[in-house]
Amino acid sequence: MSLFALLPALIALWMVTHVWTPWGGRPSGVVVWVVPLSLLARLRMFGRAASIGLALVVVGARLGWIDWPIALALAVTLLVVPALPNRYVLTTEGIGVGHAAFRRWTEFGGVSRRPGGIRLGGVAGGRGMTVWLSGGRDDDAFVLVVRRLLRGSYKGQDSGLAASGAWTAPPGEAMRPATS
Repeated sequence: MSLFALLPALIALWMVTHVWTPWGGRPSGVVVWVVPLSLLARLRMFGRAASIGLALVVVGARLGWIDWPIALALAVTLLVVPALPNRYVLTTEGIGVGHAAFRRWTEFGGVSRRPGGIRLGGVAGGRGMTVWLSGGRDDDAFVLVVRRLLRGSYKGQDSGLAASGAWTAPPGEAMRPATS
């Protein structure tokens, strides 16, 4: 394997760790809402990285810097990861993305809308987090729930959302209480 193949391999590894990490653990707190990511949200999350990785694989394979079997394996990985189902899990204590690391609400200082989703700003120089949304009808409700959970975590109060039960939003349906 050539050194040129390391760059697309690192991009693929970064994408995989945003979907699943062995150290991710379970989300703590009471589950408030489970939101599956639509294909559009997953493309917003991984599209740029996958495009750059695929371009590097194609250029490396054409110039002979990457062997064809390795190039094929990298290309398949870069195409399959955005197609894997993923979800956001909102709890009273934080937010989790898929089976990756869980982040506590106290790590964030605010919520702002941005094209394609929302941005959770980091506190005291900490890293923030972009939450990619589908552009559907429930996006505004999602933003409202995130703001209430974030505000409640700083006030040390229950936002009242946990008492109403967990919410789920299957693709193409409006959010509704979950039945366990």
